[in-house]
Amino acid sequence: MSERSGETRIRIDGDDAGPGPASGSGFDASPSDAGDSGSSEGTELPYAVGDSISSADIALLVSSEYGTDTLNASQYQRQVKMRTQKLSPDQRSTDTLQSIHRDFVRRFAGSHVMTGEAKNKDLSVSSDQIEKRLKQITQRYQSEEELKKRLAQNNMTMDSLRSYIADQLRTQTLQQQMAEQAEEPTDAEVEEYSKENRRIRAQHILLRAGKDAPQSKIDSARQAAAALIDSANAGIDFAELARRHSEGPSAEQGGDLGFFTRDQMVEPFSEAAFALADSGDVASEPVRTRFGFHVIRLTNEGEPMDSSKARQQMMQQRRKDTFDQELDKLLEKATVRANPQFVQAGLYEN
Repeated sequence: MSERSGETRIRIDGDDAGPGPASGSGFDASPSDAGDSGSSEGTELPYAVGDSISSADIALLVSSEYGTDTLNASQYQRQVKMRTQKLSPDQRSTDTLQSIHRDFVRRFAGSHVMTGEAKNKDLSVSSDQIEKRLKQITQRYQSEEELKKRLAQNNMTMDSLRSYIADQLRTQTLQQQMAEQAEEPTDAEVEEYSKENRRIRAQHILLRAGKDAPQSKIDSARQAAAALIDSANAGIDFAELARRHSEGPSAEQGGDLGFFTRDQMVEPFSEAAFALADSGDVASEPVRTRFGFHVIRLTNEGEPMDSSKARQQMMQQRRKDTFDQELDKLLEKATVRANPQFVQAGLYEN
């Protein structure tokens, strides 16, 4: 059984070549929008969870038939800090932070099993591929001597860097093979996707009432939004209502949000907006998001997405989903041990 440490800090293709996978892999640690990350509570983990770690030097340890990988505490804390410092105060909920930690655990465990499986499959990597990648890395330094100095700081040599590059190239090949198992969408599926993912245009009026607002403010904002819906349905100019009452940045534009796709808005808002059928329709109820209450009016129902673009997007998503499913199968072989002092992923909560 081999043992590897997640200490490498040489950058490869823009990625930190430490505990993470090769660039472009399907198990990036970042949520697409950390502010909207759902709760990790109740999520079934694909890997087994072993006894907690008490060592003050180690944050994570992943073991499997492929060997053992460790990630030290300082490196884990550094990466978590880099991710969480991008969050605004209202995004730092317990669920969001736990989700970020779980994503880091999955990323580290995923890198472990992908590297091991790629070696088991004995995927070929040519010396030309390795030397090309090595040249790209060397060009980021003033000289080869500077690179060697940086490697020495991480207990590495040029030969061990070549070995690491070979592992990453094999992992990329394996990832592509796993993703290529995705099925092509049918014409009917593409047509439905095109309709569902059209770009629409809408106006809105925002009455702010965050999730931590007092109940009196929440009730007041809800009632005011309902009254504005009545006013809009009675024929009062919506743009004027928005300029007078909206607390959102689009107020001066009469609440105009321009054209947007479903995934560009928070989910409750997009569901309500895309449910409207005709231009001029106003959502029948105020829509609550983390920002407050919205009054929504459709101004352009849009047109279906171009079918070729729809097919491409569907295939990209299917490839990602297929890769994630195949990765979960590999993760079933792994056991993760964590130090709860650093890894706040809820792995040891009852």
